[in-house]
Amino acid sequence: MHENRRYVKLRRIWVGLACALLWAPVAKAELVTAAQGPAALTVGRDGLPRVAYAEGCVLHVAVRSAAGWHDETAPSCLPLAANALVVDGIAVDGHGRTSVLVQDETGTAILLVRTAAAGWRTDLLARAGNAGAVLGSAGLTLDARGLPVVAYALRRASHATFLRLVRVGARGGFVTTAITRGGFPASDAPPAAVPVLVRGRIHVVEAFGSQGIAWEPAGRTWSGQYLFANTAGLNGGPVFATAFRGATWTASTLLEPQFGESDVLLTLENASENTTIVFPHARVAALTLVDGRPEVAANDEVDIADTVDVAALVGDEEGNSAELDGAIEGYAAAVNGVRHILLRTQSGLEWFASPTRPSVQVMLDADATGHLRGRVGGVPGGTVELYREQPYAGRVLVGTVPLAADGSFAAQDTPPTSPTLYRAVYRDPLTGLPYSSLTRTPLG
Repeated sequence: MHENRRYVKLRRIWVGLACALLWAPVAKAELVTAAQGPAALTVGRDGLPRVAYAEGCVLHVAVRSAAGWHDETAPSCLPLAANALVVDGIAVDGHGRTSVLVQDETGTAILLVRTAAAGWRTDLLARAGNAGAVLGSAGLTLDARGLPVVAYALRRASHATFLRLVRVGARGGFVTTAITRGGFPASDAPPAAVPVLVRGRIHVVEAFGSQGIAWEPAGRTWSGQYLFANTAGLNGGPVFATAFRGATWTASTLLEPQFGESDVLLTLENASENTTIVFPHARVAALTLVDGRPEVAANDEVDIADTVDVAALVGDEEGNSAELDGAIEGYAAAVNGVRHILLRTQSGLEWFASPTRPSVQVMLDADATGHLRGRVGGVPGGTVELYREQPYAGRVLVGTVPLAADGSFAAQDTPPTSPTLYRAVYRDPLTGLPYSSLTRTPLG
């Protein structure tokens, strides 16, 4: 891993019912849906988690209550290509009204789907339009009135970009504001953008190229402050942002193939800017605050033949982290500090709740003979599931082995003869969380 000294401060730019649902221990996952499509998670003031997920061209919103998960179908089929929907975000206001931001993976259109008096309504917020123009990853939040706000950037074929903010106007329609003009900044890839509520005002964070800028209103124009700048790399979008007492936290991904890395960056803007690398080989999936401190979720993609295997990661600014089985699609903290986790596994989308940040450490080593050994730290006992994972073959349970008194375990598989990764999974008896360790170098 290379040093954070690559990130430097740069000059300023000028441009013309919270406890209604209390956490209860869950001894196993709760399956939200068997669908495997993209998803997003949020927790409302009522304490209820909500999941938006795409299935073909259909958007669903699932809500958990004391009776379990209730699934609602938003518009029967969104006017976007089937199986190409990207769920950029979900937000719920104090009255339980839900807004979901959706776009297609080709960057041609952005839609906002939200609950209305007659059910659900869908609004087209932006379309790429011109040949060669592409919309970047967009972001959603709620303003001080509880109304949805969307930020996005358009990149033209000339590499000129245009950052826009969309709000609900006084008459109920959408009003679009130009944050940048003149095609600034130029970017090889479409910038990612997200709005964030800071002391009652909407700011916008934009990640482009190998840089990030925080924009805030300044009279009739917008002022931009560089958050970080890198000598190389490319933003891997999306970008996430949240604020606490005037301090803004941003999480983004910087792709650096020349170093074999995809850095997950965490930036604090509070009078000055400070950026750290949370994970050196992952892509950011979520950002949340607990008592004003950030926690980041990401996915580490491990190459195996011409496919990838995924390990979910959760960590904080101090370098504390844990690995979970599957891919993490959502991570959000309720006002009472309970963490809500959405994992995409072979079963579908699974939801978990934990009173603390996931922290159990699982370690696994494997060699070419098929010998497996490892350790689960700080647990009183239990068992570990050991899996063999190969391209196009799914994963196979090698065995379930007990933990020794010191948390260690061992097993023997047949020697692998084709590219093989191994994964150890320990399921927490209180939360059901599947802590894991995926080997990073294929054998066979």
